Amino acid sequence: MIRTTVEALSLSPKPTATAWQWLVNRRLIPGARGMLSVQTLSRGATVPAHRVPAAESVTFVLSGRTDWNTGGQVWTLIPGEGVFNPPGTRRAFHAARDEGAVLLTVYGGTADPRGASPRTADGVTGCGCRIQHLADRGNSPLGSAGGFIDMGVHWLATTQTVGTRAVVVATSTFTPGGSHQLHRHPHADEFFLVLEGGGEHLTRRGSLRLNPGDLAYIPAGEWHGFRTDPGVTTRTVYGYLGAGCLDQAGYELLEEDR
Repeated sequence: MIRTTVEALSLSPKPTATAWQWLVNRRLIPGARGMLSVQTLSRGATVPAHRVPAAESVTFVLSGRTDWNTGGQVWTLIPGEGVFNPPGTRRAFHAARDEGAVLLTVYGGTADPRGASPRTADGVTGCGCRIQHLADRGNSPLGSAGGFIDMGVHWLATTQTVGTRAVVVATSTFTPGGSHQLHRHPHADEFFLVLEGGGEHLTRRGSLRLNPGDLAYIPAGEWHGFRTDPGVTTRTVYGYLGAGCLDQAGYELLEEDR
């Protein structure tokens, strides 16, 4: 497991300048199956229209508000919402003038930062799609597999919801007493970013503290879990790189923990 901190979420007051932070790519983590970045947009800042031919992406609003410009319509996105862009489709965002925005972007299909280089969007008509909350009510692969207590999941971007191929993005909420026992995903890496609350990242060798703004990156096949602090509700955004759904990523519980 590799832990890093999202600077834009850990700073108080929030930064006012536009900035970019790579969290995961093959240069930072050899063998990574995708990429993550965080972009801080100052008030009124714009991400000009562009396309990324080599990668699909999910852009998720961590804080603030931003307008997503489809080229024909403008949608306001708030924290917990985002956009899925298949390779080569139009991307354009404009932060709110009164508060700016912090955006998490998850890339699938390449782990080379050069694959995320923006290209002109001239003549591009495809614009991706807005991602919405879809609750896991126990009938998904995760719900039927078990291994967790007092944990709710919302699948945002999967093969089933929006047609991803190598990326999954979801949110989870651990209510007080909530935990996810040791498990692993044989065919995909996982990222796990704490937004609120906090707790212990679990491994076979012990635990590691995760606070708001901390990101855990778990390579495929590594045993991991999470336990929220007593009396604390923890909210996260997490997902898989190298798979479009949980079935493709694989899900195995550690037998000795059953």
